[in-house]
Amino acid sequence: MQIKNLVAVFVLAIFLAPVGVFAQEKNGTVSGYDDGSRMLTVKGKDWEQKAKVSSDTAKNSADLLKEGAKVKVEFDDRGGGDVRVKSLMAR
Repeated sequence: MQIKNLVAVFVLAIFLAPVGVFAQEKNGTVSGYDDGSRMLTVKGKDWEQKAKVSSDTAKNSADLLKEGAKVKVEFDDRGGGDVRVKSLMAR
C-alpha cells in the first residue's frame, strides 16, 4: 500500500512540474495601467510586459497599479498573446 501511494505522488509530481514553466515571476516598475481594459504595463531593466489584471487583483492592489510602483509580478502566459497577471506584490 505504501509503494502505491509513493508511485501516485511521483506520477502527480511529473504531471504538475510543467505547470510552472509558463509562469514567470519578475521584479519591475509599473509604467502604466489602463483602468478600462485593466491592462498593466511593467518595465524591468531590459524588458517590458503588458498583461491583463483580474478585477479582484485590481480592486485589492489598487495602490500597486500606480505609475512608478515597484512590484514583484508573476505573469501567466496562456498562449496566443494572452498574458495575465497571476500575482502582484510590492517589492
